[in-house]
Amino acid sequence: MGEKDIRIPKQKRSMEKKQRIKDAAMKLMSEKGYHAASSNEIAKEAGVSIGTFYSYYRDKKELYKELVADIYNTVLAPMNLSEAPPSKTGTVSDPFDAPGNLSIEETVYLYIQSVFKGHEYETAFQREIASLSEQSDEFREIEMFHKRNLTKAFTSILSAYKDELKVSDLKTASYLILTTVEAAVHDTMFHNGGKNKKAVSRELTAMIVAYLF
Repeated sequence: MGEKDIRIPKQKRSMEKKQRIKDAAMKLMSEKGYHAASSNEIAKEAGVSIGTFYSYYRDKKELYKELVADIYNTVLAPMNLSEAPPSKTGTVSDPFDAPGNLSIEETVYLYIQSVFKGHEYETAFQREIASLSEQSDEFREIEMFHKRNLTKAFTSILSAYKDELKVSDLKTASYLILTTVEAAVHDTMFHNGGKNKKAVSRELTAMIVAYLF
């Protein structure tokens, strides 16, 4: 099937049908694992024909890539709110509703919240992503593509504070911050049932801001 044959849903009914396919894939891949969940099973679970499945996706891997992208887009969303923030300090509120430009403290806190949201988004599927990344370089690259974009976005945010920062290697600092947040959230959600999520968010924010300034 050529690229021009893949359907881009524009009408509400088509978008709903595609979303059913994604929801079915998320459910089956979470329950059975990526390799055990066939395209036929996904189509059946979604209530569509296998032909309809292939009208939206070339194969199961393309569908998996889109599901991973959806999660990372959730995490990347706060980065678009942080253009040239006015100062490095700010009052962190909960829930987070700060309008306009954000301080670096607010940006970091909001980012941490978005990572928690991403991990709450089908936690079992998150485990499958981690498992596949460990098993295969090909699947790891799917995840690393998004992680590189995330690092690039965060590095761009830090560059607005380059004259105030204690760190000089912004790319490495971004990598360390994002890796630390991912590890802390992963452990909180997967091994501690999400307990103390608010405390973890606040203390992690304070730690990162102290490291940077």
